[in-house]
Amino acid sequence: MKILAIETSCDDTCAAVLENDSVLSNVISSQTDLHAKWGGVVPDIAKRAHESRINAVIAEAILRSQISNFRYQKKLKEEKIEQIISEGMKEIDVIGVTLGPGLAIALGIGVNKAKELAKKYNKKIVAVNHIEGHIWANFLKNKKGKPERELELPALALTVSGGHTKIILMTNPSQTLPLTGQGFNKIDYTVVGETLDDAAGEALDKAAKMLGLGYPGGPIIERLAREGKTNFLELPHPLADKKILDYSFSGLKTSFYYKVKDWPKEKVYQNLNDLAATFQNAVFETLLRKYKLAIEKYRPKMLLASGGVLANLELRKRLRKLAKEVGLPIFMPSHKNLNTDNAAMIGRVACEKAKMGEYVEEIDKLDRDPRLQFN
Repeated sequence: MKILAIETSCDDTCAAVLENDSVLSNVISSQTDLHAKWGGVVPDIAKRAHESRINAVIAEAILRSQISNFRYQKKLKEEKIEQIISEGMKEIDVIGVTLGPGLAIALGIGVNKAKELAKKYNKKIVAVNHIEGHIWANFLKNKKGKPERELELPALALTVSGGHTKIILMTNPSQTLPLTGQGFNKIDYTVVGETLDDAAGEALDKAAKMLGLGYPGGPIIERLAREGKTNFLELPHPLADKKILDYSFSGLKTSFYYKVKDWPKEKVYQNLNDLAATFQNAVFETLLRKYKLAIEKYRPKMLLASGGVLANLELRKRLRKLAKEVGLPIFMPSHKNLNTDNAAMIGRVACEKAKMGEYVEEIDKLDRDPRLQFN
């Protein structure tokens, strides 16, 4: 089965081609430069960028997957794009697209493009939850079918990005299930902890903005934190009650703001490394403290972690250390670009749902769902 996947939930225009669970191509067109001067994602700008890029991104994914007879070209001319898509769609069996959650006007571009292609080329559509995509990014394979990973239930998944932070329990009466067909269908998802306000990635971006740094702030904070002291400032421990598995980063962000708001710029710049390290440490300490509590409560057989913030090497290091402490295996996406928003992860879920026949029944009625729940 060959799948064309489309992801436009926020500010990255993404398309991928998969053969079952193996990634043949995964194209991500970042809009970071467009939003940087505004310090965050501007919906109208994101929408226009998605509209102008989506066809070229899909054509690029088809070219890189080598499912068409067109040779790879660094620069695609407008008249070639439609030809490449038309030929590539002959080889595609299913279209997978992100339905939600996400930015409404951004989601709409991807959903409408999927509907357009499905009707034009007589293809079936699978609608995918963005959060589920992040979880299954852990089970993507390359063209050689590696890495081979087996899901063992119950599992506890941590998803951390700029838009969401959740702890999700995956259960089933059976201990081990195949990742295809009915096995996938029998997995129950329960959100046992989530942020009550800001997501972890959002908190890191806002802290960077307070320090006069660029956007997105998370990667900049990570670079600066490598040379900083993690105890430079005393910051609170949000929702310290051990019975609560939910997260809250708004108070942490506010406390950080009041600590540095009256500092002259020179003092801030002189202490950037320590400030970055302190705030990042506070966020990660909170993430791992709640995750460990959930592990102790639900006693999973394995751990999963994914989302844009998982591109941070320090967080990955700490998660591996935690997994070792509790004696459990942990899976994280094998490549950095599988942590951030991408279409390959959407295609991975679409593959399983297609095998179960979970297609969109009435394509014309398919619509984005920016507040799509995950359960």
